Amino acid sequence: MNRSNVTLLFILALLLGSCTVMAGDASHWPASLIAVIVIVSLKLWNDRAKLLAWPMEFLLAAGVSMIVINLARLYVTPLPY
Repeated sequence: MNRSNVTLLFILALLLGSCTVMAGDASHWPASLIAVIVIVSLKLWNDRAKLLAWPMEFLLAAGVSMIVINLARLYVTPLPY
């Protein structure tokens, strides 16, 4: 495993852990799984295109992706009352 993949795993652990802490439980996992797939795809595309600087600009894009996907899940989830 190279350093880039370890950094990607650290970024994913940071984002998923912070989502779990903010949500208070694991209810965010369906949307977060989609976000992880998008982030890994973004990383593979960025390795070829070199559009985002690694790791800081990529961390920003990954964080924004995680937030937008989780907010979209909250938008379509019906209210409990």
